[in-house]
Amino acid sequence: MGKIGGPRVWDAVFMTVGFWVLALSLWMDVRVGGGTLERISTQVMDIHADFDSFWRSARALLSGEDLYDTGARLVNLNPPVWTVLISPLGYLEVLTAYRVFVVISLVTTVGYLAWTAEEVRLGGAWALIGGVMLLLSSPLLSTLALGQVYPVLALGLVGAWMADRRERWMASGVALGLVVALKPSLLPVLLWPLVRRRWRSFGAALAAGAAATLVGVILAGPGATFDYIGILREGSASPYWDNASLPGAAARLFTDNPYAEHAATLPWMVYVAYAVAIGLVILTAIKVQHDQEAGLWALVAASLLASPIAWHNYLVLLGPGILLLLARGRAGPAFLLLALQSIPAQWPLLWNDDGTVAASLAMTLYLYILLAHWFVFLAATGETEGAADPASGRPVDSAR
Repeated sequence: MGKIGGPRVWDAVFMTVGFWVLALSLWMDVRVGGGTLERISTQVMDIHADFDSFWRSARALLSGEDLYDTGARLVNLNPPVWTVLISPLGYLEVLTAYRVFVVISLVTTVGYLAWTAEEVRLGGAWALIGGVMLLLSSPLLSTLALGQVYPVLALGLVGAWMADRRERWMASGVALGLVVALKPSLLPVLLWPLVRRRWRSFGAALAAGAAATLVGVILAGPGATFDYIGILREGSASPYWDNASLPGAAARLFTDNPYAEHAATLPWMVYVAYAVAIGLVILTAIKVQHDQEAGLWALVAASLLASPIAWHNYLVLLGPGILLLLARGRAGPAFLLLALQSIPAQWPLLWNDDGTVAASLAMTLYLYILLAHWFVFLAATGETEGAADPASGRPVDSAR
């Protein structure tokens, strides 16, 4: 992170800041009363709004009705292939289906975190601390409460990353292509194999993504695909508090919106934010050439920064990268990222009644957190050689 004071001093600084962030999170839990566990256990499907929209689309698919006009409170922002994938849940009653989905999501998360920790040889206390903090993180708990897709996407990213480490280029590309097919806003991650000239991996990603999309077209019908494309075209950078992307922050601060007091009415700043975000993606892609491991997670973070919508819960996708940082001996920055992920989603409730620009800047905290993830991952690229295993002090075998 810098030469002043040496790495030990910086680790101490990051650890101290992380400790106080955790203390702040605990204070917020007491004051605001997040009640996330109650949100997961409640029988009110309106709380599980994302899954409710998925389930309604699955029901519509099974009955031959419109996948994107189901009467759900939230619009289904996922492509038809996702509905095809979860369609068996449409046979169940909605609350039962939600509970099954939560169990699948939780098992999936535990699985890919354990898989990552074993792969990077992260043992001892840091494996336990990192795993527990990620499982109790605000993004994951909120993801489970809403019934969102992020654990499945994270599993795909880990699969692509793991196959790449083993030089299984085709398998890596297939996993990456499926992730992009399920969440097109992650399209920039295809730069990961491209800039490193992994042509087989890149070709496999394109083929897998196209094949998955074709499955959705065939089984859900061309009409559903056109409806989905229309939803994407109508989408814009949401100014809502929870949107952590750069365009979302620009919409919050420079357009008239019901969520925050804007600093000025400058709608063109949203386009400036897109340009800056694209620049960050390009910069990250250049750095990725020098690190096949941390580079992927930096590129995922950059993709989220450039997306019209990147809810705070998307940080679930970056959890495996934090375990990699721990395995490389970057305990201080990694602990700070873990602490930042503990800040509950109710943070904006402390500020939303103030009606000031300063409060709007405070409500943009999730952008700062996402930027912190991106910066730490970017700074870690190219440091594979000589990285220390925090459990043993021995160099990590990154070519395993």
